[in-house]
Amino acid sequence: MSKQSFYPLNMRIRYAIDNFMSKGSASIFLALLLLFTLGFFIMVIIRILANLFLPDETLSGWLEIPWRVYVAVMEGSAAETDGDSNWAAKLTSIIGVLVGLILFSSMVAFITSVFEAKLAELRRGRSLVLEDDHTLILGFGDRIIEIIRELIEANESEPDASIVILADNDKEEMDNIIRDNIIDSRTTRIITRSGIVTNINNLRKVQAEKAKSIIIMNSAASWKSKEELKLADALVLKSIMSIIATCDGDEHPPIVCEIHSDRDRELAENISNGTVKALNEVSVLSRMIAQLALSRNGLSVVYSDMVGFDGNEFYFFQPENGWGGPLNFGESINRFKSSTPMGIHFANGEIKLNPLPETKVSDDDELIVFAEDDSTIFYFDEPVYNSKIKKLPDVSTKLRKQRVAILNWTTKSNIIMEKLCTYVPSGSELILYDHSFTEEMKTFLDNLKIKYPDLILGIQKIDLNNLTTLKTIDPQGFDSILILSPGGTTIEEMDAYVISLLIRLRQVLKENKAENWPKLITEVMDSENIDIILNSGVEDFMVSNQFVSQIMAQVSEEPLALNVYDDLFQAEGSELYIKPANYYFSFTKNESINISYGECSKAAQLRNEVCLGVQLYSDQSNKKKSFGVNLIPDKNEKFTLTPYDGLITLAEDEA
Repeated sequence: MSKQSFYPLNMRIRYAIDNFMSKGSASIFLALLLLFTLGFFIMVIIRILANLFLPDETLSGWLEIPWRVYVAVMEGSAAETDGDSNWAAKLTSIIGVLVGLILFSSMVAFITSVFEAKLAELRRGRSLVLEDDHTLILGFGDRIIEIIRELIEANESEPDASIVILADNDKEEMDNIIRDNIIDSRTTRIITRSGIVTNINNLRKVQAEKAKSIIIMNSAASWKSKEELKLADALVLKSIMSIIATCDGDEHPPIVCEIHSDRDRELAENISNGTVKALNEVSVLSRMIAQLALSRNGLSVVYSDMVGFDGNEFYFFQPENGWGGPLNFGESINRFKSSTPMGIHFANGEIKLNPLPETKVSDDDELIVFAEDDSTIFYFDEPVYNSKIKKLPDVSTKLRKQRVAILNWTTKSNIIMEKLCTYVPSGSELILYDHSFTEEMKTFLDNLKIKYPDLILGIQKIDLNNLTTLKTIDPQGFDSILILSPGGTTIEEMDAYVISLLIRLRQVLKENKAENWPKLITEVMDSENIDIILNSGVEDFMVSNQFVSQIMAQVSEEPLALNVYDDLFQAEGSELYIKPANYYFSFTKNESINISYGECSKAAQLRNEVCLGVQLYSDQSNKKKSFGVNLIPDKNEKFTLTPYDGLITLAEDEA
């Protein structure tokens, strides 16, 4: 005997109905359709039987009966069709109307509810994405808008590009933010979906395995607590594993992610045989800010131009027919007219920026070419410019001692100080000012003093919000002052603090009647605040959010780009500098010279450097003229240079 036999019949019926209803909307709809059809045929049979015993004289024939029943059931118009019929016909019509009200209305209500549920699902972003060769972004953070802008620039030459965003955010909220900040997406479609980024089913819905590349956003900003950073890094690692699982062990698309810990970064890049590139924001930005402190104004413009798609960037280039015979790196520079090789990507995978001019380039090697676009790269088998310069002027390039102040202890401060120690000459002074002096800061300082005994190093506790105490640091006595952005609740709050500190610092310099102001360098989070920063006396700046977003977007298009940046931002090897023009050309007193860019390129070669452009001192404060920065002009283009102008070079050191 079945166990269900112990239960009353009505309970078993209800149980069976519950099981049937739980099978989904399709089963319910079929059941309602069946009931409606059954009800319709029953009413037709009843009307036929009624007409046999009590004939309805208003009927034109038997075939009119189904139509009368249909009108009663569907439209409830029995009064019009059976108004002159006998009482039996009217009674069946009334019953038909009631059947229609119950069954047909139930079907309509069900269809409406299913439709509304589907719309709600679409609004939540749960539906399938039918895209391939798209850029997939996992997460929706502060950098998302900057990344989208860069990808739109990168996709401009593609007629039907797409960006798919999967994040644990409300779809409508994401769409509104994108709509408010992205005015013109050009040829790129932006598709958002809501879901957990580590969920394999969600990744399959957004076609992760068919993506051109995948960008994984880190959910925690660099200024958050160590616990939050560890958890955020763990989620990034889990996302990578989920992508690998989604691809069922096959080669996955290139992945670029942001990870705060160097240990976890190494782990992420070794997690699979596929391409995974992990970026450490703090490490990259710290090394770059350290370089800004010791270079001429305008270096940040060069970096911003290099990492963004809106401007110049580097490409891995190799002619279809090879290099046309034996070629060394020095010769290759003069085989491009309006683009410049800046390094070699050897066949064995090694990347070398600014190699020695005599370094051989084989047919299997690629040149790392700095150009406006890959369509502007043209290689010539013969030199494009015949330089006349043979030697350099005899000038002293010895670096003088530097005094550098750093305001605010942040996650970047220790790296910046350590990098500055590797750049500055002996006897230089590096002082950090902060509102506190913790045990961590003391330990770091003690270790740094042991490592660099020939430098004057210090960390001082001071209230930077107080004008009186700010005067005690004697700001006019420093060559450079770095103002770092501390942690905060929002980006706007962080930038507001930096701007207020800049105003106080400027006030102190004015009250002290300083003739020579120090070079003011600041970290900005939001690119919208650049104009405010420039009006505060800042001579160089770094837009952190924008810079990191641009690198991530560029690496998503070309994974090897991160290897180039790792090399570029290291203390060892070559970095970008803006060096005085008198390092390369002879000037009579302060008179100017008229010279071709090809000569600038050759002069840099004589110093084992690569020239990437020219900076004109007269335009150094002009934002509309890119602060005087002219990158990779045509080698025949003429410039009027003075001793105050500079050459933008890739070199081993500042001297």
